[in-house]
Amino acid sequence: MVRGMPATLVYLIRHAETVWNVERRIQGSLDAPLTERGRQQVACLVAALREVPLAALYASPLERAQETARPLAAARGLAVVPVDDLREIDQGEWEARRLDEVRAEDGERLLAWWSAPHTVRMPGGETLDEVQARARRAFDTIAARHAGEAVGVVAHGGVNKALVLGIMGAPLAAYWRIRQNNACINLIEADGPASRVLSLNDTMHLGGHAWHPPG
Repeated sequence: MVRGMPATLVYLIRHAETVWNVERRIQGSLDAPLTERGRQQVACLVAALREVPLAALYASPLERAQETARPLAAARGLAVVPVDDLREIDQGEWEARRLDEVRAEDGERLLAWWSAPHTVRMPGGETLDEVQARARRAFDTIAARHAGEAVGVVAHGGVNKALVLGIMGAPLAAYWRIRQNNACINLIEADGPASRVLSLNDTMHLGGHAWHPPG
């Protein structure tokens, strides 16, 4: 983003609920279909953002993000643009396994992931530093492409948290101090190094309430 250019409003969304979310199964770079509740959450997103003039819709290539993004794009006559750098953190050998299984077989590493996530690489997976670097690269590219416009970006809990922490200048050690509910909306004013988070993990729309940007 070039300083002096108009800021970009980025509606950063986490994908809707999946079957594996309900089963407490680790998804990472793998995929699972949306639940019926997840599809209802998508409908709430479409209704809540219907008045927002999104110029483009970007999403992780993983199907749960694409399935969340497609109705938002279709309502505007847009196509979803897949961005590989928005995919969820690769959790290696933990993927497709339930949390209780990982706790039983790799409990020490799981405890470290919960207490000091910035220090952990899952077996065969990524670190949060690596995820944050690629997520910020994608974010900055999208923002520069749409200066002065509003865009939607549908990604994942881990990616969103790493990205938001970077924008706020907060350490990745604070990863678990941010929540990203399914189908939440974060609003970010993208202005290069001066980017700011305007709202975080907003889920009012999922309770049937109208969603309005702050300010």
